[in-house]
Amino acid sequence: MTQSAMRPPAGDAPRAARRHAPRQQGQDTVPASQLAVLRDMLEQQRRFRLDQLAQLQAAEPTGQLANGDREITDSLVTGARAALRDVVDALQRMDDGRYGSCRRCGAALEIARLEVLPQVSLCMPCQRDDQSEPPDG
Repeated sequence: MTQSAMRPPAGDAPRAARRHAPRQQGQDTVPASQLAVLRDMLEQQRRFRLDQLAQLQAAEPTGQLANGDREITDSLVTGARAALRDVVDALQRMDDGRYGSCRRCGAALEIARLEVLPQVSLCMPCQRDDQSEPPDG
């Protein structure tokens, strides 16, 4: 059997796996000093989202616009819960030692990306793939 016949076709591998080398076990992706700064940012975001949810849940729209206000409030609550979930997940990845790596392909996330979005869990190629996939249905 020839060497090329033994290799699976490139189309069989997931797109993200073809773009990245797997992360080696135990490889530090985020320096400890930077990790502390990012943890502080995530903790601040967590407090903000908890306060935001408390305020939204305490607000009771009244009057003629109550139904429209309720829809807006429900939408804001849904978004705040999703954002809080992302932040809590990032903090859990820090505690588990998985923070700074793409959750899909294992590639190291760029520090600059983490500084802007410390809750991010996907590298840019996997994020693009994720956004291009049709929603489940």
